[in-house]
Amino acid sequence: MKRLRSKVKSFKIETVEIENPEVLRNHFHTLLEGEIGNLREKLLNWYDANKRDLQWRNLAKHVDQNIRGYSVLVSEIMLQQTQVATVKSYYSKWIEKWPDFTALSKATLEEVNTVWSGLGYYSRGRRLYEAACKVVHEMDGTMPQTAEQLQKQLPGVGPYTAAAIGSIAFNERVGLVDGNVMRVISRLCSIGADTSKKSVVDVIWKLSNEMVDPDRPGDFNQAMMELGATVCTPKSPLCQVCPISLLCRANKRAKQPEAFAACHMDIEDVPDCLLCLPIDQPWVVKDGVTNYPRKAKKTAAKIARNIVLIIERTANESDSNEYLLWQRPVNGLLANLWEFPSFPSHHQWSDDLDKSRELTSAMDQLKGLLTGRDIERCQYMADVFHQFSHISQTYGLYRVAVSACENAEDDAVSLPDHYQGFRWLNARQIAEAAISTAMKKVFRSFTQNADGSSSSSLKRKAKSKETGTVSKKQMTLQSYFKSSQTE
Repeated sequence: MKRLRSKVKSFKIETVEIENPEVLRNHFHTLLEGEIGNLREKLLNWYDANKRDLQWRNLAKHVDQNIRGYSVLVSEIMLQQTQVATVKSYYSKWIEKWPDFTALSKATLEEVNTVWSGLGYYSRGRRLYEAACKVVHEMDGTMPQTAEQLQKQLPGVGPYTAAAIGSIAFNERVGLVDGNVMRVISRLCSIGADTSKKSVVDVIWKLSNEMVDPDRPGDFNQAMMELGATVCTPKSPLCQVCPISLLCRANKRAKQPEAFAACHMDIEDVPDCLLCLPIDQPWVVKDGVTNYPRKAKKTAAKIARNIVLIIERTANESDSNEYLLWQRPVNGLLANLWEFPSFPSHHQWSDDLDKSRELTSAMDQLKGLLTGRDIERCQYMADVFHQFSHISQTYGLYRVAVSACENAEDDAVSLPDHYQGFRWLNARQIAEAAISTAMKKVFRSFTQNADGSSSSSLKRKAKSKETGTVSKKQMTLQSYFKSSQTE
């Protein structure tokens, strides 16, 4: 770091007076011992008075160590990339069905995916199941009790989850870092460097381990996460009610911009400091504490389009219709989940002609996959959008009616590579199946549009004729139909 300006003699952080500029410089991105003690006391008092009543926190106090560890493992895996409000109902259903490792180990992956359905990031449920099987069958039913061993021995358990289980369930003196804790510490210690960099993350982990309360490590870690979730929020932090605001470097800077204006180039934003705000992204007065943390710009989401075919048949046993679903591969996006036949698009869908080409291609593939049945009708229903974490997905949804199968032995579906099986399910069964949120959204759009689909299809055809986008390629779809029907 560069030499401090001579006029900067001292800087006051709450009751701590620092006279030596060198101490100030080295201290600015950390806390002194007295401040750490103050932080622990204020934060734990606030947590005791304000913590939310969450089921997994109650189970984390259970007399049985395995129940404590299991409850924290389930909650922390569910809470990854998912809000508390969403997790609550899923957690209750999960614990009611599988209250411990033994119960979960007796389930099937299909059952796990069904209960997890709609929660997203489906590999998390599989990892929980694999962890339960390992604890029961390879560890005599007893899970590891230290963060180091948890991370080494349980599938899907990384540094954060291991530290959470170790501290909350087993009172291990270890800090943790998740998104909320990273935000709190970056503001508390004025860390303005890119928090996506490993070197910066390592510093924040070190600070977390230094700050954690030795007597109540689990409560302290939960208090840090609670503070980040409810008070030290990303966009509208409630600094006026924050229990540690007087210790917070970012809050000091926001409240005393004049004092910082005289020295921030020497103290706060030093060019060769790896933790200061970058010189090309300086402090913005109007943003206050939300200047921290700084993150790298997110990579733009990939744009994807698929043709989805809701293939419909009349069930032999009843008047209700059944729909074809097939099971995705074991690995990859939405692994092992069921979906309606979906075919990737390679055009931008800038007009109806583009989509018509993709539909023709999908129907070509479908004709080769179905045996014993003829395609009787294909009808456009809607475009359905779904945002995955890294994919902006649009589904072009079509309703496809197929004929009855004369011989049951001929009723077969040839699956795409790596797909695992197929089923014909009615609407009730689909609601209970292990399908993704995106496919639930697709089927909901299908059912909502089913009654008015004929008129909308006619309007779509009329518009196409008016704009001249109907082509020979589009009309070749009629060749797939057993009999032409007027919609």
